[in-house]
Amino acid sequence: MSFKAISIDKYDAVGALRPVFALREEESEKLGAYAMQLLKFVGLCLVATCALGLSGDHAGAVTLTVDGNLADWGFHVADNNHSTFVPAPGLDLLGIDVHDHNDNGGINAPLDVYSGGQKFDAECLAAAVQGGNLFIAISTGQRPDNGFTNYAPGDIKIDTSGGVYGVEVGGGIGGGAGSAITTGAPGASYTMNEGFTTAFHSTPAAQTAGSVWFNPYFTFFQQMQIPGATFVGNSNFIYTRNTETSQHAVIELSIPLSFFGTNTIQNISWAPSCDNSFLSINTTQVPEPSSVALALLGAFGACWTTRRRRAVKTASV
Repeated sequence: MSFKAISIDKYDAVGALRPVFALREEESEKLGAYAMQLLKFVGLCLVATCALGLSGDHAGAVTLTVDGNLADWGFHVADNNHSTFVPAPGLDLLGIDVHDHNDNGGINAPLDVYSGGQKFDAECLAAAVQGGNLFIAISTGQRPDNGFTNYAPGDIKIDTSGGVYGVEVGGGIGGGAGSAITTGAPGASYTMNEGFTTAFHSTPAAQTAGSVWFNPYFTFFQQMQIPGATFVGNSNFIYTRNTETSQHAVIELSIPLSFFGTNTIQNISWAPSCDNSFLSINTTQVPEPSSVALALLGAFGACWTTRRRRAVKTASV
């Protein structure tokens, strides 16, 4: 590094400092230019977010509400084989799986995996993203009035790039009428024997209906177990049980995308605990938009800081 000698006249001290002021002005101009570039970059990120649909709203003009009525999805849940599962116009689903069978099928009627008829039927699973939330809708024949041995609703399993999440469905004991249950209701677990329920068990106190857990494990195919799992939060949840029709029940919920952090949702599945019928959808849903934006801004900030240091170092040589 070389230094240029500056002769300071006692009558021109300010003039002697002009080169220093000029250097600071030049540095400020460069920093100002970088700041403008940063603002432009942020603007482009926002435009790209809207254009690519990363804003967390994939449901178009349709407004979804968690109430146990799937009409807003475009679905019509009705008895005696009159159900239809056609998405509403403008509803951009992450995925849908329909295995609706004969509503009047007896216990030996075939299903998509085993037999079991309407009492074990897993009819429709659909998912969409709206307003920063993951919405899930399930139609099933699993109702408490199917009888004690025929009732064992499974829990919801969500596979992501960073691990497994589970949602407690609850359901209570079978063998009679059952009113709708919502977030915070007691959870439920079942002992199975050759596809039939032989015992009902309450879950741990924290494992309530609608609760979301990270890295649980599952027994009897779809029964969530939480020892070693981490509680993430509660979903907005409803399980209609016997309150909608005489042959069907609806499970509907919404989960904040923030619960998944930067993990990509890869698969969503549900089944009765006996696994006689099974629903599954694959998806490539992106992480929460705010996480993506922060990652992009962090990367740009690191580059901007490096360039600023280089600019200051060059100016001082």
